[in-house]
Amino acid sequence: MYNNEILAAFFASFITVLIAELGDKTQFITLTLSSRNSPYRVFGAAIAALSVITAMAVLLGSFISDLIPPGYIALISGFFFILMGLYTLLKKERPPHVKPSGYSIFTQTFSMVFVGEFGDKTQLAAIALTAFYQEPLMVFLGSMAAQVINHGFAAFIGGKYLKRIPDIYLKVITTAVFFLFGIIILWGGKTYFL
Repeated sequence: MYNNEILAAFFASFITVLIAELGDKTQFITLTLSSRNSPYRVFGAAIAALSVITAMAVLLGSFISDLIPPGYIALISGFFFILMGLYTLLKKERPPHVKPSGYSIFTQTFSMVFVGEFGDKTQLAAIALTAFYQEPLMVFLGSMAAQVINHGFAAFIGGKYLKRIPDIYLKVITTAVFFLFGIIILWGGKTYFL
């Protein structure tokens, strides 16, 4: 059973972040900056910023899991995912306008991605998943594996392909993933109250 929880934490965070980050503002930042600068530097800075943000989320999720009983965490996390699905569906997000600054491309990318991701749906999802699964390392690794794929794609080949995917498809898929995980978490949490 314990190994199943570890795998579930990894794959839940991987799938959630992979889908939720598609077409997200930080991915567009990586895409835009790498089209005019070294994609290696932009990618490295984006991943560094995302690692710090994700580590902060996982630490907060671990702290929350020590304070709140598991049944309530399941309720809060499940409803959170459903609300994030609604938010994603209803939100009108435009790609950010990126203008050059006097800072190095690493510093500029790190700063923009860090600020763009702070409090974003994927950071909040990492908090909720860590609190629910109580597997911070697996949530961190799953989230970062997804970020590496998404931002690697954006930095190295995304300009050609990412713009071809209609926004409505990304919205619907992301919303469906959030709804699905919300329902799964609520269903799993019901055992605490029966």
